[in-house]
Amino acid sequence: MRVLTAIFVVLCVGFVAVMGFLYLRDGSLEQAGASMDEGLQKVDETTQPLQDGVGELGEGVKKTIDNATDGDDAT
Repeated sequence: MRVLTAIFVVLCVGFVAVMGFLYLRDGSLEQAGASMDEGLQKVDETTQPLQDGVGELGEGVKKTIDNATDGDDAT
């Protein structure tokens, strides 16, 4: 439980730090939020090949399990 709490606290502090920096740089929370959205959109676009690969891996695992059990969930 302490590990989850520590992860949560680190994420919250990081978010507040980034928003604080963007607020000081841009001068308003609205602009800071827009900058944050733009940055997160770029991250999503740059990780698209990884997302596709993980999706293909999941489909491969599903096919392997289906082949191993021949569709019978009891085995």
